[in-house]
Amino acid sequence: MKRLIIPALILALMLSGCGFTEQLETVKNEYIDPAVERYESGETENDGAAPQVSAPNIATNRERLTDYEPFEAVYSRADGALIETLEPSGSYGRLLPFAGGLVTEQGEIVLDTVCSSISIASYEGDSGPVYLDAYILGSDDGLFAVCGADGAWCTGFEYTGVLPMELGLLCIEDLDSNLAVCYAEDGSLVFDTADFGELYNLQAGSIESLAQCGSGLMSIVYVNGQKGFISADGTVLNRASERASFFEDALPFSNGLAAVKNNGVWGYINTEGEYAIEPAYGEAQSFVGNLAAVTSSGVWCVIDKSGTVKREFPDVTGVTIARSYVEAGGKYYTTGLEEAVFYEYTGIPCEGGFWVAGANGVRMFRNDGSQVYFSGGVELLGSSGELWLIELADGSTAVMDAYSRVVAAGSCSFVTDVATGATYIFEAGSGKLYDSSGYFLGSGCTGLVIDGFMLCEDGASVGWKSAGDTWVFRVAKTGAD
Repeated sequence: MKRLIIPALILALMLSGCGFTEQLETVKNEYIDPAVERYESGETENDGAAPQVSAPNIATNRERLTDYEPFEAVYSRADGALIETLEPSGSYGRLLPFAGGLVTEQGEIVLDTVCSSISIASYEGDSGPVYLDAYILGSDDGLFAVCGADGAWCTGFEYTGVLPMELGLLCIEDLDSNLAVCYAEDGSLVFDTADFGELYNLQAGSIESLAQCGSGLMSIVYVNGQKGFISADGTVLNRASERASFFEDALPFSNGLAAVKNNGVWGYINTEGEYAIEPAYGEAQSFVGNLAAVTSSGVWCVIDKSGTVKREFPDVTGVTIARSYVEAGGKYYTTGLEEAVFYEYTGIPCEGGFWVAGANGVRMFRNDGSQVYFSGGVELLGSSGELWLIELADGSTAVMDAYSRVVAAGSCSFVTDVATGATYIFEAGSGKLYDSSGYFLGSGCTGLVIDGFMLCEDGASVGWKSAGDTWVFRVAKTGAD
């Protein structure tokens, strides 16, 4: 009984909404201690019945309690039965994924939630992520299918893996046997490795290297571990010429050139298989833009696509080239290979250049020589297109444009429409989404935007909204009350 008395009284106080700390001593003295004493002394009341619990009579404030109002679902169906297979059609428009299913922009379900996963196909290109107009569908048994983002084509669940790449989607049928097919974004067959005349020459289980693709040429690994390149029609680069068609080592094509190694020395070949830069280097990295890092006589240096040494870096153990900067020996350099020091401030790399914090704001020095100033800023947190996320002196953040005008304020970040590439401003805390001009588009957003439609959710529902905070598709959230 003692165990029941104390929790009951504490629960009464918690439900009352009153200050527990302030009333605890009073309740203990007036109710808990006397009740415990009666119990321990064996005292009973009500003709021998168990002692009754006395508790303060506290009125509960019920003003904030409201009746549950179910949300209005927004969707339609082409068929009343469960749709387990996507029926290809050219009339859907852009399809939107939801919880393992697909729905049209008009809110019509064309595939129920039968997939274990649906992801947007993308790969890393020379200039950043590249999104394909295709989805990768996963099944509960670990197999995959692919379909067009418009639903005009779809495969069956017959692949053990899918790798997005420059030529499309590499769908693996049998990894050990190097059997795979590649589909373009429109669903057409780009190639089938079963048709490759060189298939027997490839190292078992190496077919995934085809996804390392640039300038239309894919990397291959021969049975002896040497490397080469192959085109979509199955032709090995240089096979029909006197030039080398296999190398001791090779890096994927990047910005039109590939680093290759023979006889312990690295050089660079072009897409014709000819040496654009003759072998002369002990180490070599892929080109990033017009620059690559190599070692010559043990010294790291940076060369351009003509092979001209742009700058040497003695006494460093490595050089890193990014799209916006060069790093060597712990120091940063511009893409023009000048030390990143501006007005005696050391620049900090950012997308498109460097930034420094001055007494009255943040200034960005672009790689093209132009500058952008953000009044009142103390740190540049990120950028997207012609918008920058700035931390202000009072600790708050703001999105500013190139004229130092505030577009949005709050805990913001940038998200990109994976279909159009448009930039949006996202407030993760509130779930609000704004366009690049600061115009409010919707609330409850998750940060995923496809073709202008926003994936949104609340405690009970999930779905897609259009600009104007309007649901175009809304269903109950799995596991919601």
